[in-house]
Amino acid sequence: MQILKNLPFFNVVATGVASLSLPLGMTYERIILELGGTAFTKAMITDLKAKLNGKVIWQTTGAKLDLLNKFRGLATDASHLVMDFTEIFARDEVGQSLGAIGTADGVGSFTLEVTITGATAPTLESWSVLSGPKKLSVINKLLSYNVTLGAAGKFPIQLPYGNQGGSIIKRVGFFNSYMTELEVKKNGLVIHDTKKVINEYFQTENRRVPQAGLYVADFIVDNNQSGMLVTADAQSMQWNATVSQADVITVQVEYLDLLNNL
Repeated sequence: MQILKNLPFFNVVATGVASLSLPLGMTYERIILELGGTAFTKAMITDLKAKLNGKVIWQTTGAKLDLLNKFRGLATDASHLVMDFTEIFARDEVGQSLGAIGTADGVGSFTLEVTITGATAPTLESWSVLSGPKKLSVINKLLSYNVTLGAAGKFPIQLPYGNQGGSIIKRVGFFNSYMTELEVKKNGLVIHDTKKVINEYFQTENRRVPQAGLYVADFIVDNNQSGMLVTADAQSMQWNATVSQADVITVQVEYLDLLNNL
């Protein structure tokens, strides 16, 4: 494994989109962003995208990614933000590297786009954690969907899971203000049904770190990768969220998936 500094971002300005083209050949396990300057916080990263062959494979914000990282128990501080394509706490070596992005074959471009809003004289640098070359295969994706629920109650939320045999879902984060429960059904059978406090109690037992305003359905909470939600045999998937009053929810789904499936 190597840790190498990347080339400088282009167009690091107070308000605008900074971009970086990453070299190809190695396998990307993690990318570490370092924020600096007079005033530049994670909250000022209002959009963060990773693109492979021009296709968005990651989309989040600085603040939301920071919460997800804290939930997983990753190191966080004010100046650093990690894009983790792996599972560093998995129980075996193969599981740890699942989702890492191989660029030795099948990849023409790998780029990052960081939208900065309201910073003052910002600086932005990055480092890549790399392993040996491998061709493009199943990769980690983090995709975002917005849902508006107009009243209190239990409501279905539709989440895509691909059309080429079904994506594999690692965890789903619901960024919310008033969500209290979640029920998940696969082919009509309930596979997850719990209120927030019990969900978080169980996650804490497994050394996750629950965050305010975030409900996570974590299918690999015990770090056994075999627990991932396989949708290849799903004729139907239902995600039923209960909210105590009207809410706007941003859902971020972490997948293992083929590049062109979603």
